[in-house]
Amino acid sequence: MIFAAFCVLAPRMAFAADVRIDAKSEIDVTYKNDGYIRARITTKTSKRMRLRTLYAKSDGSKIEYTYDLNGTGVWETYSLQSGNGEYAIYILENVDGRRYSMVQKVDVGIEYSRENAPFLVPTQNVNYSADSNAVKKAEDLSKNADTDLKKVENIYKYIVETITYDTAKAKKIASGEITGYLPEIDDTLKTSKGICFDYSSLFAAMLRSQDIPAKLIMGYVALSQEHSYHAWNEIFVKDIGWIKIRSEVYFDGKSWERMDSTFASSNTAGKRTKFMSEDRNYTKDKEY
Repeated sequence: MIFAAFCVLAPRMAFAADVRIDAKSEIDVTYKNDGYIRARITTKTSKRMRLRTLYAKSDGSKIEYTYDLNGTGVWETYSLQSGNGEYAIYILENVDGRRYSMVQKVDVGIEYSRENAPFLVPTQNVNYSADSNAVKKAEDLSKNADTDLKKVENIYKYIVETITYDTAKAKKIASGEITGYLPEIDDTLKTSKGICFDYSSLFAAMLRSQDIPAKLIMGYVALSQEHSYHAWNEIFVKDIGWIKIRSEVYFDGKSWERMDSTFASSNTAGKRTKFMSEDRNYTKDKEY
């Protein structure tokens, strides 16, 4: 298992911590209105641990996300990305096979402190800190940009032109040689290689570090008769007009828009341009 290191999030204001403590675990909901919580176990274990969030929609249905939780006792950060309202947060411990028992449950109600709050902070899948080299690179790419949309263009172009697809890593994940994979954005930046998860995590981290809302999307793409699981991004910039980013991918500046840096990076002679522009080729499963 590869675990992302917990990145410290600096609060925008000082207030009392709200950590819910149980016999085996802790859930920190101090920053729930900023769109995230932290969790950890308090005793190291070799058992597989998971964290689950359940969001109650107004129609009575629920949105569920399940994540791995490391067994080392190190804090990890998880998104509350489904909207304002009521969440149930569970820590689960593997019993055997696919069976899990509940270790801790916490119920919280949230109201975001700012628009798009969950997509402006580091989390387990988009893990960065002020000291990350990727954050420093994003700052460098943005320093001469006079609008947020120009920052998006510069960062997107950099990733598309610099990062190449890591076929060897993809094969190891597909074969099960690597399990529980989580991106390490500075490693992607250093090696200039990655799979779609790495591309999307890096892009989201660099944008969020510039206070530009970015989602990491997981879902299916219609590359052949069988749909393949894939990662891409959605971004949001307010009140800025149309711009052509690259490879005929357009962003209107006023709504969430799909951007696929993985496919754009291998867009030889524009072969993937039409594919990326057609909504029917993408089916969203999860957003982080």
